[in-house]
Amino acid sequence: MPNTYKEETYLEVLCWTAKTRIKYGPNPKSGKSFHRYDQYMKAKTVEESLKLGSYPQDLFFDYEHGYIKVLGGEKRSAPLDPKDEEKSWHKVDKMLARMHRNWITWKKTFELADKLGVDRRQLTSDKTTSETTEMRAKRLHANAMASMVLEDIAKTQRKVSDRDLVAVLRLWGFRENTTRQNVMKDGQSFVFSDTLGLVAGYDGSVMVTQATSEYSAVTRLFGQWLKDHTPPELQQHGFGFSSINVNANYAAALHRDGNNEGPSMIKAFGQFKGGELNYWCDDDKTLGPVEKCCKDGDKMSVNISKNLLLFDGNRGHSVEDFQGERFSLVFFCVGLYDRANKTVKAELERCGIHFPSKAGMAAARDLLGAPRGYKGKKAKGEKPPLCCWPQTGKETGANFLAESKVKAAKQKALDFEKQDGDQECTDVEFVSTKIKYHMLPDGRRSVRFFMVGATSGGLRLAVTADEEKKDTGRYLYKKVPEFEFGPQLCPTNRIADVRAWAEKFTKKGAAVTGRRCVRSSSASEKVDGGKRKKSTDEAAISKRCKVAGA
Repeated sequence: MPNTYKEETYLEVLCWTAKTRIKYGPNPKSGKSFHRYDQYMKAKTVEESLKLGSYPQDLFFDYEHGYIKVLGGEKRSAPLDPKDEEKSWHKVDKMLARMHRNWITWKKTFELADKLGVDRRQLTSDKTTSETTEMRAKRLHANAMASMVLEDIAKTQRKVSDRDLVAVLRLWGFRENTTRQNVMKDGQSFVFSDTLGLVAGYDGSVMVTQATSEYSAVTRLFGQWLKDHTPPELQQHGFGFSSINVNANYAAALHRDGNNEGPSMIKAFGQFKGGELNYWCDDDKTLGPVEKCCKDGDKMSVNISKNLLLFDGNRGHSVEDFQGERFSLVFFCVGLYDRANKTVKAELERCGIHFPSKAGMAAARDLLGAPRGYKGKKAKGEKPPLCCWPQTGKETGANFLAESKVKAAKQKALDFEKQDGDQECTDVEFVSTKIKYHMLPDGRRSVRFFMVGATSGGLRLAVTADEEKKDTGRYLYKKVPEFEFGPQLCPTNRIADVRAWAEKFTKKGAAVTGRRCVRSSSASEKVDGGKRKKSTDEAAISKRCKVAGA
């Protein structure tokens, strides 16, 4: 939860309870927010407001802008802490407690940035959005496992199996995603969900998520699995996608995706019972909200643990409750995918993202067909189209779920000298920079600042720093003796100083080697009136971006 409201707003709203009495003013909003506000403005308590469609974030926004007046009722003297949770807590208490924890985390990030004299985004985007030390360690293990699997399939010339993906997904460090309100059922305040590939923001920007590049072996393995299992009807052009939604252990509520081009591929993995995907093929939105359009009698349920399903994410879909361990991957295109420039596309391709072609997108749309709506009764026996393909292939190759393989992956993650397939270089001219964080055996983080070669596109180590103490985020950056280029760099606690030093001898342009195109230091582009502006604000992705998945 970004630190965007006044402190007094947080301290007021976080002390509310389910029975806090409130009163909404006249509807001041527009668009979709107008319709939601029109429903929840009738609420007389915080609990009623959330039941009538208010998002938790709306409570802060509406209070700060004077749209809510507090009339009385139960209030707490101080915000709750999730670690103090009791059985008597109401679901509103649990939700506000988690939001309190998120706010504290963001406050610490801003305070640390001020202390080190750096931009807050430099602390968050370099280590990927909302990534904790524990998540970082798990993701390094998952990336090492993915590298091992990719090496095995290259050696044996086999296809990627479901078992391979489970081995990686079990190691992956999922974040508690609080922004995906549309997929959460009552009582949920977060889901375990991440997005790899391209994301689009409300401000018109498109960017590659930092985790995509940082853990590119994971992204490449997921992309290779889909390539190996693409159905015959789509093999001519391949199934194009810009993004992969990675989900764990939640059953999505009935929803339509936001900012999804439509055609999406989904498959579930793991050992579980239930968890079928419910899909309303003929949802054309003419009856209004998804709850009004999509009735149980019209749904089609698909066992996506045994079938690969092509569906339109903009039509109603949900997930049945399940027992066990359930992961799912959703391959889709964000609505602004065509705004990505050549450099961004090249980075996506390097990470195994098969960007869509017009012909491929058209082929997928043709298979899906247009939704016919639910206004009139269908002819007897008529069924909407359903595009799914059984996945019954026998598991082949090494068993990467074995304990010995897991141990090997964790050991491989500690060896970060040549991680992620990066090519070493002997270049003397450089076009950009790259930062890598790694885990030391004692739990501290190590920072390595690389210069990207102008000719080879490989990485040349220039500056290093080890965390002074675990979880302090304080480093002393020093130029390595072997790097003889650029002006003198005095030891510094400010990564901004290192960036400024590198900028002095970085040439403009991009280095291309084989299929790889090295990005400039900017990871995104903003579009404003037809003119493109560079942006590095990947840290705001979780708040600003709209993603798909089930």
